[in-house]
Amino acid sequence: MSRPVETCLFVVATPIGNLADITLRALDTLKNVDVILSEAVTRTRQLLAHYGIKKRLESYRESNAHRMIPRIIKMLDEGTSVALVAEAGTPGISDPGRKLVDAALKAGYRVVPVPGPSSVIAALSVSGSSERRFFFEGFLPRARSRRVKRLRELATLTSQIVFFEAPHRLIECLKDMREVLGDRRCVIARELTKMHEEIIREDISGLIEHFTKVEPRGEFVIVCEGSTEHRRIQAKDVIDQARRLVEQGLKPREAAKAIASLYGLHSSDIYRELVSKVRR
Repeated sequence: MSRPVETCLFVVATPIGNLADITLRALDTLKNVDVILSEAVTRTRQLLAHYGIKKRLESYRESNAHRMIPRIIKMLDEGTSVALVAEAGTPGISDPGRKLVDAALKAGYRVVPVPGPSSVIAALSVSGSSERRFFFEGFLPRARSRRVKRLRELATLTSQIVFFEAPHRLIECLKDMREVLGDRRCVIARELTKMHEEIIREDISGLIEHFTKVEPRGEFVIVCEGSTEHRRIQAKDVIDQARRLVEQGLKPREAAKAIASLYGLHSSDIYRELVSKVRR
């Protein structure tokens, strides 16, 4: 017997490729809600069939969001439990799910995350970078002028930058990245968790050369290293700030702790660099 489900909007993460990559909680939620909303009905139907789940399935996508949202809110008003799934992965990251989440919250309903697969986290986990911070950009603008403008705005970030890109725009996107960001090191993750999964670690020039010879296919996640030039500048600024605190009377270790807490850094690294500069 199905247990009762709270009247709220469940945001359910589904596999990005391999159907085994789904949580027990996600399956339990999909089995027990009244309605499942999907960005890609055919794909979701295959997932549900694989796990023997028979539920009312409706389409919710960018093109019909304005029409569906009032209807979905009415469902919630009537006590209908609703689950939202994306084409793959976690809804609301780079899809129309954000609009529905916002509408449900404004209508006074709880929005409950049911976490699981994410192509962003999967790609970052195998990037091999020592940089622990990242900035998720998603899809860049399609028009080249707007894409270049946005890349210029991202050029000074020292964290890793994560992009999504479609196969037919991949090469032109990489060329613009090289032109604006420089020939940085990147990781491209293609078709994650699927049969033809491919992970390539190369400079942007190498990636352009590779996909000029091999036709880009599938869904792409690009993890690009941050600006090393601005990282060096920031590091110098941090040490200079710590040095000024020492000049004002703080002990080096106290200055290092104060600056570290301000920027979320390790005080030992700042202290070591500060002491070495003082000795010089």
